[in-house]
Order: sequence, then structure tokens, then C-alpha cells
Amino acid sequence: MNGDTGMRSYHVGVDLGQRKDHTAIVVVEQRVESTGVRDAATFEFVRVRKLVVVRVEQVRLGTRYSSIVDRVEQLSMALADLGTLTIAVDATGLGGVVTEDLRRRRLGGELLPVVFTGGNESRYADGFFPTPKTELMTGLMRAFEVEGLCVAEGVAEWGLLEEELMGMRKVTGRGGVRFVSAGKHDDLVMALSLALFGARRRRLPLEAGAILRRREAW
Repeated sequence: MNGDTGMRSYHVGVDLGQRKDHTAIVVVEQRVESTGVRDAATFEFVRVRKLVVVRVEQVRLGTRYSSIVDRVEQLSMALADLGTLTIAVDATGLGGVVTEDLRRRRLGGELLPVVFTGGNESRYADGFFPTPKTELMTGLMRAFEVEGLCVAEGVAEWGLLEEELMGMRKVTGRGGVRFVSAGKHDDLVMALSLALFGARRRRLPLEAGAILRRREAW
């Protein structure tokens, strides 16, 4: 019989919009579940990670950044009561100002400011994570194709995110691989990729001993 180990974390992705683009917020839940099947060598139940989209939110155009910061703070404090938390936010351009505002708030989790770049390498520098968009999109594709990313039932605005996903195209040129949107927007797709960025940085352990140690540390 399958069982929940009680080990879970939440990962918020925030893609900041401008005048013509929506700000988007996506929340992914990462959980560890028992398959109910025992390992032949250790006799422990085999555990698997699951990634589930539990919230999709497209913020109304024209919403002030200060209101978005308030919204992220409220959401993060609510999620912090359910499990460990990361908040990966688009810190590109004016996003740097929003990031500094978020640093002063009670977020209840780890803030990961991500600066979108066109390069090939990601690195941590001065409190920010410069990261190629290609790397974020590759991580998103892997989540669907390899890690079994799924969506919870009844998630509002999932249809909008699904439409954006269907419009993404992988293009290979002289500059390498890049992803482009065939539609008008990719805000929700980028918010999802940011949420998954946080999940990859804070992968939950599968081993029973590691789970126990992690609980004690918390």
C-alpha cells in the first residue's frame, strides 16, 4: 500500500511582468511517498519524489509591484506552515528592486533571486543566481518527461499555463539551443520554471535515515 512519509516542501516561482505582460505565480509541491514495495537489499520501502503543481495565478495587468510583494509575503507565510519553502523570483531588471523589497519581508522560506541571462552557465554572485533561460526551460522539460511533474485537481488557471506550454518551441541555431514562445505570453511558463529551480536546489532525500535527520534539523 502506498504511503505518505510526511516529507514535503513547497516551491514558489514568481515571474514579474511589465505593462504588457502579467506577473505570474506558480507553486509546486515536492513530496516523498512510499511505493509500498520493499528494497530487496535493505528491506526498506522504496520511496519516490513527486512534483505537483498546486497553484497557478496570473496577476491582473497594472498591479503595482508593492501589491505583488504583499501577495508573495502572504502566500509564503501560509505555505511555511505546511513544509519547507523556497521563493524563486525573477530578479532581472526592475526585479532587482522587487527582490530588495522581498528581502525585508517575512517570507517564511528561502529567497532565490534569479537573473535571466542568455549565457550558458549559471552561477551564484552577490546574492543573485544569474541563470540562462535555456537552463530553466531544460529543467522544466525534464520535470515533465523524467520526473513525472503533474497538476493537482482543481487548480485554477491551469488551462492558461497549459496553453503557454503548448506554445513553447525549441529552436536550434548557430547560437545554440533556445526556447521561444509561439503565443503572446510565457509568464506562467517562466514562473513554473522558477518554482522548479527552487525544487532542484532543495531536493528532498529519499533515504529513511536522511528524512529523520532532516526532520530533527527542522
